[in-house]
Amino acid sequence: MRKHGNLSLLLLVACLMYLAAGCTIDSHLQDAVKIDDPLISEDERDFHGMITSFFALPGGESTLIRFPNGKNLLIDTGRVDDVRTLLKLLQERHVTKLDYVLISNDLPVYASGYPFLEKNLQIDTVLLPKLTAYTIRRFIPISADKKVVLLAEGDNLDLDEDISLTVLNPSEQLFLSPQDNSLVVQLRQGDLRFLYTSGIGAKAEERLLASYASQLRSQVLKVADQGSNQASSAPFLNKVDPQVAVIQTGLSQEKMNAGQAEIVERLGESWAETYITGQHGTITVLSNGKDYKVLKEKKRG
Repeated sequence: MRKHGNLSLLLLVACLMYLAAGCTIDSHLQDAVKIDDPLISEDERDFHGMITSFFALPGGESTLIRFPNGKNLLIDTGRVDDVRTLLKLLQERHVTKLDYVLISNDLPVYASGYPFLEKNLQIDTVLLPKLTAYTIRRFIPISADKKVVLLAEGDNLDLDEDISLTVLNPSEQLFLSPQDNSLVVQLRQGDLRFLYTSGIGAKAEERLLASYASQLRSQVLKVADQGSNQASSAPFLNKVDPQVAVIQTGLSQEKMNAGQAEIVERLGESWAETYITGQHGTITVLSNGKDYKVLKEKKRG
């Protein structure tokens, strides 16, 4: 009887070990589902790489960048009236923590949603332009427990393996226009470049051309100032030479003003594939440092 009992115990242990091995195999299979090649990925939830979401908000601008290491960077926070939509978009992507929030200027379209975002999400580090940080902090309160990093022209910030952020604007000689003093950054991932121009106008573009003409070229461009014709000059677009351009505005193409329509036409002439969030919804770019793929908004289940 004892031998039979021992045999039964051994069989039970073997079954448990087999089941445990099966669970391990299943978990590995689940990890294997992640796709590294953006060209064959059809859903951001299955992609393992950098995921950039240019959010479609009612009036402001906000972009979420999720890195392969699992960290999140939010560039700008939209208007106060956008916060409910922004929180929903983040919730849909299971974002409960923002490792970095970059505020590019103190204009409501880019920054006024921050205090409400801070109350609803965990935020670790706030990135501000060094030269205008005082003005921004007067406009939006930032809790004392938040780490604040001040960025100056020429600074580089490593965000993940082979992914870094370079500051191109503002310069020491500030413009009279607050918009031209916006934080302009270029995100580099391997061979790919993403240029975020915030709300700058023609004067800031001229300075960027003078200082960084050879470095401006970027595959993906976040178009300045919601597609305003006070920016995105032909010489600037010629140097950036974007393959993809995203205009973040709450307006559809049919409802755009004449100035915005002019910029859409100018982008078309530069052969950029242009997306308008008010027309196409949230625009997502999947990238791995060599290749990228653009996804238009899909209804989430």
